[in-house]
Amino acid sequence: MNFSQMFTTIDAHVAGEAFRIIIHSPIQFHTHDITTNQMKVEQHYAHEKALLLNEPRGHRGINGCIVTPSMKADYAVLFVDHKNENRFSYSGLMATLTALLETGNVARKKNGAYEVETVDGIYTVNAHVDKQIVDKAEIKSGDCSLIKSNGAFQLAEVDGLRRYALHSLPESIPAIEMKYLSSIMEWGKQNIAGMEGENIDGMILMESISPEEVRSVTFEMDGAILRSPGVDSTFAIYTALLEKGEQILQIVNHSIFGSQLSAIQDGESAHRFSIETQAFVTGEHQFLYDQEDPLEYGFLLK
Repeated sequence: MNFSQMFTTIDAHVAGEAFRIIIHSPIQFHTHDITTNQMKVEQHYAHEKALLLNEPRGHRGINGCIVTPSMKADYAVLFVDHKNENRFSYSGLMATLTALLETGNVARKKNGAYEVETVDGIYTVNAHVDKQIVDKAEIKSGDCSLIKSNGAFQLAEVDGLRRYALHSLPESIPAIEMKYLSSIMEWGKQNIAGMEGENIDGMILMESISPEEVRSVTFEMDGAILRSPGVDSTFAIYTALLEKGEQILQIVNHSIFGSQLSAIQDGESAHRFSIETQAFVTGEHQFLYDQEDPLEYGFLLK
């Protein structure tokens, strides 16, 4: 064995969506400029990213977060994933704050409001701590809107940045349940292929349970299923339902795996929403890179 690199991470999940928070690694930055740091990660650390996110150490559903100091906020977060692109995630903000507070790496604030710098701007996450456990974390969206609606799908935009195509449950799929997973995945594969050329960040299959309750599956653009109901997805669904002119006080969005997220309208705007949920730290890990390991970049099974 010839160990040349060691990585320390904290793993957490939000409603099933997993995050690997990198707290010690050979990835080094020499500036507080978050845009420069994001570009450095994408251009110079492909091996380190693959090592932590790919199998056998990770899997397709693992998302990477790198916490760095910030001159403008309580801390900064860089998002890294399996594709060379920045994937902003509200769940990632809640996961990192929970991990940092519960491990004592961020000082607790009396008002419970923490600012997090990202390449998309500074976001405020509110956290309630009880006996060193973050039992609630809240995040608010930016402006959300319905871009278009046709017979095939609705296109909703979250924060004016990320777009999602919403599809109603087809007759060929009785319900969004685990026993129909193979049919759901096949439907997703076919419809993502049909969305080529559309400027979208994800595709949502939605089943209405009641006026204020839905079950959904979010497909990422490589066909992978998001492992939670999705914060963005919940905001997008709420936006689409409000366009029908109904008075909806809250939306409960269930995943196919049994987790759920609840959103309410923000009091300041009918086009903004908030979600309050809990993130869970699942473990702290140390990973080693052996130069003799033939799976230098790992692999993914899809």
